[in-house]
Amino acid sequence: MRIYVIRHGETKSNEERIRQSRDGYLSDDGIQEARALAEKLRGINIDSIFTSSYPRAKQTAGIISALGTKHFPVQESEFLTEVRLPSEVVGRPVDDPASKKILAWIQGNTGSSFKYSDEETFNEYVSRANKVLEHISQTKFENSVVVTHHRFIHILVATVLLGQKLTPQLFSTLRDHLFISNTGITILEKNPQEGDWWRVLTLNEHSHLENLAK
Repeated sequence: MRIYVIRHGETKSNEERIRQSRDGYLSDDGIQEARALAEKLRGINIDSIFTSSYPRAKQTAGIISALGTKHFPVQESEFLTEVRLPSEVVGRPVDDPASKKILAWIQGNTGSSFKYSDEETFNEYVSRANKVLEHISQTKFENSVVVTHHRFIHILVATVLLGQKLTPQLFSTLRDHLFISNTGITILEKNPQEGDWWRVLTLNEHSHLENLAK
């Protein structure tokens, strides 16, 4: 059983380095990235597609479905949405000093239930990641595509790698050293013959982007 975890295609906010809200659609470049991704995935016997409910993820999943060799109804899930940041930083530039100060303060407060304002806590997004993995484990799908977001892919990978040993401190360190490209593919695999756990098979495979003009 494999999960092909996909980050959505590029958006205008990605291009402008703005911290995004739920809203926002793929840019022209993002649409081209999603089409290149769909072409790459045609060689895989995909049997299900799940997506975040955010428009940029749904667009990406829709392109994968439309251009694939089989056409599946795309299943939306709120469990796959992006890790929620405090509203004080949403819509602000990534390099905005005030936003960086808030996020650094949150990162320095390592309690798993700590809240600055209305953001999602460590416990909440880890719980979501575990629910996603558990849900797909219980299906009969062998090759599932999951379209989601940068920070949520970080927590999925960290959850697979560290399980119950994962702490806010360890996640902070791991996250700082992970980058996932728009439409990058991360493959998670579970083989019951080897053990009842997920493992990271591939991280951020993005060779399909090499020939796209920027």
